[in-house]
Amino acid sequence: MRFAIKHITLKILRLPLTILSQALAVCMFLSYISIYISPADAWIFAYFGLMFQPLFLLNLLMLVFLMILRRKIFLLQLATFLPGIFFLGDFFRLSGNSESDKLDGSLKVITYNVQMFNLPFRKSDTSYLNILSFIKVENPDILCLQEFYTAEGKLTEEEFAAALPELPYRAVFYNIRKNNSLYGIATFSKYPIKINLEIPFENSSNSAMYSDIEVGDKIIRVYNVHFQSVRLNLQRSLRRIIGGHDELRAAELEEVSTRLKTAFVKRARQVDEVAKHISVSPYPVIVCGDFNDTPVSYTYHVIKGNKKDAFCEQGRGLPSTFRDLFPSFRIDYILHDRNMEALSYKIPQVDYSDHYPVVSRIDY
Repeated sequence: MRFAIKHITLKILRLPLTILSQALAVCMFLSYISIYISPADAWIFAYFGLMFQPLFLLNLLMLVFLMILRRKIFLLQLATFLPGIFFLGDFFRLSGNSESDKLDGSLKVITYNVQMFNLPFRKSDTSYLNILSFIKVENPDILCLQEFYTAEGKLTEEEFAAALPELPYRAVFYNIRKNNSLYGIATFSKYPIKINLEIPFENSSNSAMYSDIEVGDKIIRVYNVHFQSVRLNLQRSLRRIIGGHDELRAAELEEVSTRLKTAFVKRARQVDEVAKHISVSPYPVIVCGDFNDTPVSYTYHVIKGNKKDAFCEQGRGLPSTFRDLFPSFRIDYILHDRNMEALSYKIPQVDYSDHYPVVSRIDY
């Protein structure tokens, strides 16, 4: 009797189980190829890349379930699942170094999206003092800041620079000037900045630039990039989607989808533009910044090219650089030429911004 019930149950579940497993396999495959397809040409693929981590886990669970049921279709699930293992190193590392004793011939680099120091959001805020204190303790050789913000009566560029005498050279690109406030990106350095070039993005509040920094008898080109933001209030969106009525939920889903699509397309064009600059660099390159995209994305794939990711060399654990989303969401990066080597990597858990800083010492 029990055998008959089990047999009938399996027959009933066979079709929906087959459809679900095949759907997961197709979505997994689409996430793999998303890194090669520009969202400017076909934006829909970017959604699958963004969902790589949950898709990987769901496919793993389905694979185990099918193997327990001894269904031959598990072979399709296995074939689709296995390539995902090669992407795991971009998300998770078992061991690495958070500090390095080697100082000579190396540069300590920090990239940090400082969320405008919280200055526009509160009448009185000391986030910039905490950030300055953090920078002083870390004592970097090169500091790249995104969402750098100054305003009369709150914080000026000169005041911020004066608080960092250890980094006497700076290059600042303001692409938004509104009333008495300025917004952009900034690179500070212990070493002379010989040339600085701004890379403005069309119809965007995001931007990029590079600085040629003279380190001893070498020149290193440091890119400071802030690719297109999605500009979502994530907590509000989740509340409306999960707890809202049907009309509110539908409206919020449409809004989120529209903003993601717009960001995917703009970011792809920005990435292509910066990648062209990098490809003709006469000097070794370090790329720092907020990519606003995950390692399984067209953004990361194009910018990384044949460069190394400091996390993949010396990172450890399942890191997150963005505080307001999922437990693991790495969107801030330090990349460098292959003839360089990352000696250490860490993401200090300081809550002065919606991003965590990324710190790496690089042997050049």
